[in-house]
Amino acid sequence: MGPNLTNIHIGKKLRLLHHPASQPCRAAKQFMLENDVPFDEEIIDITTDINERQEFRDKYNPTGQVPILVDGEFTVWENVAIGRYVNEKYECPRHWFGRDTQQRAHINQYLQWYTYTLRLGGGAFHWSIFGPMIYGEKPFSEKFAAEQRKGRSLLYEAMGLLEKYWLKDREYVCGDEISYADLVSFHEFVSHDAGKIIPDTVWSGFPRTYAWFKKLSVRPHARAVSQWQYETIAKVLLGEITHTAFTRRTAVLKGTEIHGGHNHGIPYLNEKDDYIERVEREGADAA
Repeated sequence: MGPNLTNIHIGKKLRLLHHPASQPCRAAKQFMLENDVPFDEEIIDITTDINERQEFRDKYNPTGQVPILVDGEFTVWENVAIGRYVNEKYECPRHWFGRDTQQRAHINQYLQWYTYTLRLGGGAFHWSIFGPMIYGEKPFSEKFAAEQRKGRSLLYEAMGLLEKYWLKDREYVCGDEISYADLVSFHEFVSHDAGKIIPDTVWSGFPRTYAWFKKLSVRPHARAVSQWQYETIAKVLLGEITHTAFTRRTAVLKGTEIHGGHNHGIPYLNEKDDYIERVEREGADAA
């Protein structure tokens, strides 16, 4: 079933600003493809500092993060907010965000949980692959062992709850129909799978989660949206893409750093970091 076009300005498409390396970007894009939502896409090259520049933040998103959805003069960021906006605007099938009050609450509950568990568990991938490259190191550099361990701990904890609660007696994480909650979770595991972060010996201890991941992997749009990540990370692991591909100096997956905060970068290799002192001295202007 296609989208309901009665709530749309004819001739105007949504614009999705994204990058295929980003798990939330892939989730938002797949949701729009799954529901035949017309949109134009614009790749924001997060290997550079383009989304860290003040002009970008002033125009689109004060955090600089993607995905970002532009609908005429209206802009919405954060992938779950984008999903909800598109779901309402295009009256997508109700299984995506819940058919009734209780199901909607269950999906919302999952989406709240995911943001501070499975999403931050993405640090296991980020600080094994992209994080070291941003700072001029090779993938899996031991200089980022603390970040890698933090991410892996969060990832395994989340996998435990997926196995023992969310997928205990369900086909999908919030019921017997696919929902947006499945898409955001699936794309976290796409990155881990591409980067070979989860050993086969670990996967064998989570049979429900593994079966769920494989089931979602064969959806046609899942394959298309994930292709860039698998192909690119394969080249990274073969040494065909190196740290020179990155010119930015801040982490991509915010909130997974051991040192520093979301947007001002992290101190490494004897870099001086006086962010805390500046904020305590200057207030909001320095934050």
